[in-house]
Amino acid sequence: MRRLSVSSALPWVALITVWILWGSTYLGIRVAVETIPPFLMAGVRYIIAGSILTGAMLLWKRDLLAQLRAPQWRSLTMTAFLLLGIGNGLLCYAEMTVQSGVAAIVVATVPIWMVIIAAVVSRTGITLGSAIGLGLGTIGIAALAGVPGGGVPLVPTLMMLVGSFSWALGSVYARRHADLRANPLIPALEMFTGGIILTIMGTLTGELNHLNLHAITPASIGGFLWLVGPGALVGYTAYNYAVRKLPTHIVATYGYVNPIVAVALGAWLLYEPITLNVILGGAAIVLAVVAILKSPAKVKREAKGQLAA
Repeated sequence: MRRLSVSSALPWVALITVWILWGSTYLGIRVAVETIPPFLMAGVRYIIAGSILTGAMLLWKRDLLAQLRAPQWRSLTMTAFLLLGIGNGLLCYAEMTVQSGVAAIVVATVPIWMVIIAAVVSRTGITLGSAIGLGLGTIGIAALAGVPGGGVPLVPTLMMLVGSFSWALGSVYARRHADLRANPLIPALEMFTGGIILTIMGTLTGELNHLNLHAITPASIGGFLWLVGPGALVGYTAYNYAVRKLPTHIVATYGYVNPIVAVALGAWLLYEPITLNVILGGAAIVLAVVAILKSPAKVKREAKGQLAA
């Protein structure tokens, strides 16, 4: 009986872990990029995490790498570019000036973008629930931006929206190439490949010239290590376990729990102000995600992209 109870509880423990850890990654990014250039920080993070996971997977099953063919390499490279290179890269850059809680709220718009992209690609209409979600999401972004003034800086907000769109596009792309993703090594290789892409982006944008190892603070190092360990390795493992053991609509709750966790942690540890803009904008966007995830099954399948930072 005790063994059965533990087995039943573990998936929920994994899901709560995802709620907390992926919600905390925005805080980790905000602290890390204070003294570490954003693209290089994210690149090294994913190279380390991807290398560890790839090594662990190959120890478990050595022939996984040999099973990959050219179409799979193309697919995982494109997915890594869209999700990590553009999606996470722009988020890290924007968090140099935007507080972590607000960043998490903006990234929560990913399901909204996914519904729009899926509707365009499949040439199908948008359901009432999705339309309500789109409207609420637009109101939320407007509230965060402080229309008619005084809110989140416009350029970083636009960057995060572009990054969220890219993450949504990459998620739809990966779903439409699901037949190429049967190899369990692919997610780990995507992290490693995304890390290489981000490192190249950092080099091309001159971040190496601004990298001062002596100026990196212990807080930034701590944020970086948190992103590599709990954020990527533990969060990734917990998420995949939860997906296998719990209904998809239950796992999808992380999409609207993560922003709440991020705002709370930012206010607690970084003293980020919770303004009326943040409250109204955050509430509208979280409700938008709920409306979309409560839509019919076909829409929900398209809207459930991985929202990790």
